[in-house]
Amino acid sequence: MVAVGTVVVQGTMKRLLLCLLALAFAAPASAQVGPPNQILCNKQGFATVSTNTTTSLVTGVAGQTVFICGWHVTSTQPSGNVNAFQFVNGTQGGPCGTPVNMTPSFTVANTAPSADHIDFAQMSTPVGAQLCVVSSGTTTTDLRIMVWYSQF
Repeated sequence: MVAVGTVVVQGTMKRLLLCLLALAFAAPASAQVGPPNQILCNKQGFATVSTNTTTSLVTGVAGQTVFICGWHVTSTQPSGNVNAFQFVNGTQGGPCGTPVNMTPSFTVANTAPSADHIDFAQMSTPVGAQLCVVSSGTTTTDLRIMVWYSQF
């Protein structure tokens, strides 16, 4: 009986060993979401905006995407005047035709700039779209806007 049990154990062990070898040489599953490489921003766009309007910050290029790493926005309006801005993307032929919101509207004052900047891209436009900023304020706006981006 021992020999019969040993044969059964050896057969089971061989199947187990084959299964472990198959797993060891199987291709690992990838849990990656998004692009395989982080995108560094190596360009800056800027604008001085003095009216409530839509202003182009980065011109779109056919077949290319604008990747945004961040912004810094300040206001020179006197205390009490509140300005707002919002990043949008849109088609060429004017500042962002058919605009699509990329961010909510942010408020900025002369004592409280708005800044959000990291080394890697955190949002992007559709292929070929331009990046714009929509400005608004209680009186005329007076915003200094800088964005860090990459485009390819």
